Amino acid sequence: MKRITLLVFSVVLVAIASCTKENASEVTFAGIEVEVGEQSGNFSKLYILNEGAFPGASTLDLLDFKNKKYCTDIFAQANPEVVQGLGNTGNDMVVAGDRLWVLLNASNQVAVLHLPDVKLERYLEVESPRYAVTEGQYVYISSYGGAVWGSEDMVPGKVYRIDRNSYAVSTVEVGYQPEGLAVLGGKLYVANSGGYNWVHDNRISVIDLATFKLEKHIEAPMTNLNQMVATQDRIWVSSYGEWNADWTAKTAPQGLVSMTPAGQFTAWEGVHADKMSLSGDTLVCVGNDKEMEGGYDNCLYFVNTTGGEYQKVSFAGKDLSRVGYPYAVLLNESNNDIYIADANFEGGSKLHCFNASLRHKWTVGTGVGTGHLLLQ
Repeated sequence: MKRITLLVFSVVLVAIASCTKENASEVTFAGIEVEVGEQSGNFSKLYILNEGAFPGASTLDLLDFKNKKYCTDIFAQANPEVVQGLGNTGNDMVVAGDRLWVLLNASNQVAVLHLPDVKLERYLEVESPRYAVTEGQYVYISSYGGAVWGSEDMVPGKVYRIDRNSYAVSTVEVGYQPEGLAVLGGKLYVANSGGYNWVHDNRISVIDLATFKLEKHIEAPMTNLNQMVATQDRIWVSSYGEWNADWTAKTAPQGLVSMTPAGQFTAWEGVHADKMSLSGDTLVCVGNDKEMEGGYDNCLYFVNTTGGEYQKVSFAGKDLSRVGYPYAVLLNESNNDIYIADANFEGGSKLHCFNASLRHKWTVGTGVGTGHLLLQ
């Protein structure tokens, strides 16, 4: 009789443990119901990083596709004991293993959050973190270093290499005010902007990942470099463009180039690439097609990364005209949906979703300065 009782008790314990484990993976946050239609593909969550009013407080929101809920400031919900909130001026985020790394530029910190509950594991000190990429056991973060806007001192930037298990940190100096990062063929490529200097940088720094040492700089055919993505055999780089000395007129447009590892460039004339997102062989960029004329014509540029052509689609006269200030773009590779953040730095930003035919699917209200999107 005792054996039977013990066996039943053991089965109950196993069932409870199994149920607890199952429920632990189903973390829910308080939110409002939203109409986002049926979702397909491998993603059930969209993380939304709101930069805040510079240098204001950033917030991390969640669009829960499965439960059709929009959850505001999930960091505060998960970490009520952190009274100062997430931090200031979120600039990028990346998933490494079961952690979400959020770069907080004005706070000089990186928040490491456990997934899926977004509980704060720790803050890491990083000077002016800008962009992040993960490769193997490391997270690589570009940093402006100690550079200050308007200073006569031209301070080199850095790349931080952080072990995502031990959190051991190494750094290497690169160009001035580095931005986007990309990994290809055992090398880390770094887009240097020089945005704090009167003369902007046009160099791409190349770091050997095996030794974590700067290998060389490659001069690009445009300056003030911005974002980067890697395809199978190329690095794609965008540019902020250039202004005259008193910031009253553009002297060079936002641009896009592709580069082979050997340093051979192809300039994509007519592509005003500000923000970028890659899905398969398609690179979508958003930019202002009339920036050199002092006007506004927001456009999407669909670049075939394996061919030599692109398609330009103006927002005007289409469902895309709902977007006022496109500040981030993301392609959903599972269903070809396009998400565009419509930023407002005083409040009331929005997130729009369009299908592959650029027909509007849904819009949800977001936070202040919505600027970074990540599917999970």
